[in-house]
Amino acid sequence: MDFAEIIYEKKDRVATVTMNRPEKMNAWTPKMGAEMRTAMLDAERDPSIGAIIVTGAGRAYCAGADMTALSNIAAGHAGARSAEAPDEWLAAQRADYRTSYSWPLALDTPVIGAINGACVGLGFTTCLYQDIRIASENARMGLIFTQRGLAIEHGSSWMLPRIVGLARATELALTGRLVDANEALEIGLVNRVVPNDKLMATAREVASGIATKCSPLGVAQAKKMIYQHLFTDLATGVRDDDASMEMMTHSEDFKEGVKAFVEKRAPKFTGK
Repeated sequence: MDFAEIIYEKKDRVATVTMNRPEKMNAWTPKMGAEMRTAMLDAERDPSIGAIIVTGAGRAYCAGADMTALSNIAAGHAGARSAEAPDEWLAAQRADYRTSYSWPLALDTPVIGAINGACVGLGFTTCLYQDIRIASENARMGLIFTQRGLAIEHGSSWMLPRIVGLARATELALTGRLVDANEALEIGLVNRVVPNDKLMATAREVASGIATKCSPLGVAQAKKMIYQHLFTDLATGVRDDDASMEMMTHSEDFKEGVKAFVEKRAPKFTGK
């Protein structure tokens, strides 16, 4: 599987997708986005993969949309939105996930962002749809749109308040200011902050822990329940969680989990 703007690797049950335009600070292009989706769907369909890491090459995570594309939009030569590519997998998802950027929420496989540097604009938007975000001390994150004559994009207005709360989301959206790694941690935008030279090792440790110690079926169900119930009420959440738990008690993963605990050994889950 050959790619021009990303690096895709699979090792020890973890897939790593690296945005690879370091000379452009990994500025986002439609080609990069398409390649990332191809790679991540390949990982999703691979039973040997239990987690996906997304990061950037060089000193940036993603510095936003490529300026060539933005210049064309500003000059009236292109539109801000591109047509969605037909996709059988995407068409089978709920409408909330059938967009160019929200689709990672529909993956059964957890997605871990390893934010190694500047994460702004579209780069910031895309990381909102990751399940776990780990930042290096070098990370800088922000929407910046109001400082470019824009507002907010691709569902950030819905996701961000649910991650950091309404007041903080509003401030970040209105001011367009960047936050450093420590502030990102303080407001709940990222899950943890580590030294830059420990970033990938930490991300791999988290990914490997999920991929090797947790039931793939349980992980997929947990992720599904959390995101699906952002759209429902408590009663529906209780009902669906209980139905999911009942289903899981009949799974091979549950039987193996109990057996492994009793036998004091690591479980060997199959996702069935």
